This record gives sequence, C-alpha cells and structure tokens, in this order.
Amino acid sequence: MNVPIVSILVAARNEENNIPDLLHSLNCLSYPKEKTQILIGNDGSTDKTAELVQGFIGQLSEQQKSMFELVTIEKTIDGLKGKANVLAQLAHHAKGEYFFFTDADVEVPVHWIENMLTLFEPDKKVGVAVGITLVKNRNWFEACQAIEWLFALKIMKTMTDFRQPSTGMGNNMAVSAEAYWNIGGYENIGFSIVEDYALYKAIIDKGYDFKQGFDASLMTVTKPPPNYFEQRKRWVAGGMSTGSVLIYPALLQGFALPILLIVSFFSWQVPLIVIGFSMLLNAVLGYGIFARLGQVRLFKYIPVYTFYMYVFWFLQLMSYFLPTKLVWKGRHY
Repeated sequence: MNVPIVSILVAARNEENNIPDLLHSLNCLSYPKEKTQILIGNDGSTDKTAELVQGFIGQLSEQQKSMFELVTIEKTIDGLKGKANVLAQLAHHAKGEYFFFTDADVEVPVHWIENMLTLFEPDKKVGVAVGITLVKNRNWFEACQAIEWLFALKIMKTMTDFRQPSTGMGNNMAVSAEAYWNIGGYENIGFSIVEDYALYKAIIDKGYDFKQGFDASLMTVTKPPPNYFEQRKRWVAGGMSTGSVLIYPALLQGFALPILLIVSFFSWQVPLIVIGFSMLLNAVLGYGIFARLGQVRLFKYIPVYTFYMYVFWFLQLMSYFLPTKLVWKGRHY
C-alpha cells in the first residue's frame, strides 16, 4: 500500500497563546510519523512563538522530532506579503506529495491526514480538497460564529457536489504538490488578502478537480478571533476583490437589517414574518447539520443566531465601508 509523504504548512505570527494546542494535536496525528513533515513558519513574531515551538520540539522523542521543523521567515518574496509570503517559502522546504494547510489557532483531529487524503482520487485528478472547521464556543456569541461557519460550509459542500467551486479555507485545506507547482506556487499567484481562496481558484482554473469533505472525522477546531471585526473586514475585502460567488449572499444578508427596518415603518408584520421564517428555516437546516457533525448542543442557539445574522452582518458590512486600514496579525494592508 502506497503511503504518501505529507507536508503540513503553518504560518505563525505572534501565536504564543495558540500554538501549543496546535503542536500537541499535530504530534497526536495517527498518520505514520516517518511520512509526516510539519513546517512552522515563524513570521517575524515578537512574542514567545519561536521559543515555544523550539521548546515543544526539544522535549519530543527522536522519531517525533523528525516530523517538526521551525523555519524562520527573514525575507519577502517580490509581490507577496504576510501569510502568502510565509507559505510560499515553506513550500520550498516541503517534501510531501501533498501539502496540508492549517492555522496556528487550530487543533486538528487525530485521523485528519488519512481522511483528507480519501478526497484525492487519482482518476479524477483532484488538485485541492477542503475540510470543515468548528469554532470553539463557550457563550452565545461564539456559538453563533460556530453555527455561521457550519452553515457556510454546508453551502460550500452543496456547491461542490454540483461541481461549482466555492472557496478555499486555509485552516483546513490540502493540495497536491503537483497542482501547487503546476500553477507556479504563491509566487505566480501573487498577493491576496485571502490567500487560501487565491490558491484554491488558481488550481481549479488550471483544470484540476476539487472536493470538499463534510464529516466530523476531518473537522478541525479553531478559536474565535480576538478581533472579530478585523477578521470580517478582511473576509469582505477579500470577497469583493476576488469576486467570490459567496460575497453575494453575504451582501444580501448585510443589507437585510436596514431593509427590514424601513419596511417596518409601513408594515410591522412583514419583518416579523421574515424573521420568523428565517428562524424556522435555520432550525430545520441546522438540526440536520448538527446531527451529522455531532454538534446538536448548538441547536438551542438557533433563535439568537437568527438575530445575530441580521445585526452582525450589517455591522461587519459597515466596518468594511469605514475608511480604516485593513489590519491582520498586526500588519496593515
């Protein structure tokens, strides 16, 4: 049985509060350690990120140590910035037949690699595969973000099943090394604030097939962002700049609140009917998704999630239009 070498690429910038959990989950992967390469790119961190990675590797057994490599990112490739610049350089260190991408604030499941690899079917020439991600949640606001992600991922999965590309997801995505180098890597793609979508699209445009899994066995877990509106401004800006098909329902949702408020001056019943129908639809669709992924406990948040979507999508759309710099990981774009 052919067991391919896999390279896991992680860009890390000031991740001292997150990266220990990621490293532990990577070390617990069930995939053969001699076939696993884990590349951590330290992107100019000013905190203890590099020290924590080195300390973690230092206390491992020799076999475990052989998987990990900390790469210090000291240069900038022409035309690239931030995460895209890090991943482009890590790719040149990668030895795998497949490149797996995740983020420093993520924890991966034990059988992540094996289950993602099942999405690559040689006869269909799959070049890129996307998994799913759950947002860790301890309160209503984080639970709403978790539901929001799962609903969006279900839309992406449905589009993929109908052979319609949606978007990449840099915290749970894999590409074949062949596809990556055939498009010329990130150096050829150039800079994008949503580098995962840019890579996903470039591979598909090159003629490769694409897949998306929707199963708890390949579900990564991410922490909610410390700067919610910074993340959302980046997402909206990326969707606008790339013309992603997902930006259109996002814009519709964003403008729904002011439209309903205007309508309420003429008929207060209409907004109530619309919101009530939204809540019912969310409940029906949500229960099926939660049951499939073992997240039924999220069902109780459906009412508050319904209001969250109207209020917070309007607010994040407004944050996009504010004349402020796009900030991510302490950098301005």
